[in-house]
Amino acid sequence: MEKKIIYKLDDDISFRKCSLFETNGTDHGDCTNFHTKDVNWSDHYFCNQEGIHFHCTKHPEIELERADCSDGEVLTCPKCKNQIHIGSTHVLISRCLRALNREIFKDATLVRLDDWYVPELKEKTKPTPDYRLITNVKTDKDGDTIVVLYVTYVGSEDKVQFFIKPEKGQLTTDHKDLDPAKIISKIEVTLKDRKLIQTYGEDQT
Repeated sequence: MEKKIIYKLDDDISFRKCSLFETNGTDHGDCTNFHTKDVNWSDHYFCNQEGIHFHCTKHPEIELERADCSDGEVLTCPKCKNQIHIGSTHVLISRCLRALNREIFKDATLVRLDDWYVPELKEKTKPTPDYRLITNVKTDKDGDTIVVLYVTYVGSEDKVQFFIKPEKGQLTTDHKDLDPAKIISKIEVTLKDRKLIQTYGEDQT
């Protein structure tokens, strides 16, 4: 039997990847929130929450129950009755995906070859059904790191391209690409000694 893994997000919420994470199947496996769709005249199961399921950190074997409230959504542990206001399931799923990405990126190697930018790590993630992120880590001719973050609508060729340069403390965009305000309202990058924040749209200051 495959060993199950539960990841701790914080003191209240842990999470797991279900059998339908990044895929679909002819049975639902350990997914508890799914829908079916006919694929080639056969029922296939798809997870309704992108393959991420929330568990109680104090009782990791217990999956949290979700309910709507006046100011968002609430997760409740049926055993300890702990109620956690999360605002939005989609926002919480994005937090979980970012936590998973830390494992993917932590051992990335940055390589410099002559004076050319050298791609060393490239990863695609899908934080919501509407958006796609592509992260590309490079080095420039000075040997400094450049993290290139592409944000796109799923099914569209238009993209926002961010350039994050940790050693130089810079966060820039390519003016030839899509206006960032068309996709996001804010980007925040936390570096070792500073935070880089850019806001877009009507509330921009």
